[in-house]
Amino acid sequence: MEKKRAELVLRIKAMLDDQSLFPDGKLPPERDFAASLSVSRNLLREAIITLEALGFLDIRERQGAYILRPSVEDFSASLRFASLWPEDMLVHLMELRLVLETPIAGLAASRRTETELAKMRECVRMLEGLRDRADGGASSGAQWDSMLHKLIVEAAHNPLLSRLYEGLETTMERYIVVSRARLLGLEGWPAKILGQHRELVEAIAGGDAVAASAAQRRHLEGALARLRGTAAD
Repeated sequence: MEKKRAELVLRIKAMLDDQSLFPDGKLPPERDFAASLSVSRNLLREAIITLEALGFLDIRERQGAYILRPSVEDFSASLRFASLWPEDMLVHLMELRLVLETPIAGLAASRRTETELAKMRECVRMLEGLRDRADGGASSGAQWDSMLHKLIVEAAHNPLLSRLYEGLETTMERYIVVSRARLLGLEGWPAKILGQHRELVEAIAGGDAVAASAAQRRHLEGALARLRGTAAD
């Protein structure tokens, strides 16, 4: 099934590149499209979901699947339209975050304001409140996890880094629920990740750039190592 899905995804992707096939920018109804491709509706649905995760389609409830076109001038779009499977994207995205966010945490420790620090601590408090949920706060905590890391970037007070991170943020939000679900489902990881977030924020609070960068590196490297293991399973 996995091989058939991959082949169908590549087949449909090639069709999406030919704008003359879908002049209205929308895929045909699922039943008709499956018949034209001589595949089952279940297999087609899996392929469409994969293409949505890859950023090539926008599935709108009761409206259908719309084709997304990247803009060459948009960094966010170029990242979204990278030809990577969702499982691979988790790893590559974490590697990119490791490169960017480790030194950014050090800058934030040196430049953050009290208001920014208060917002970071509020994110940690919200994550603490979600820790004991059945899923460890995997999905419900995604927005607070994302917000915390965005606040740290903003606290670096470098407009170029903030603009660059905006492009990354769009893609990161697409995958952060998946990555949290994988990591927080492991025994001991909800407490581990929460502890790392606390350590990171307190290093920033103390104005210790070296400690903040080290805390960020430990946090992201630990997640990256586990995601690599998951991807290899």
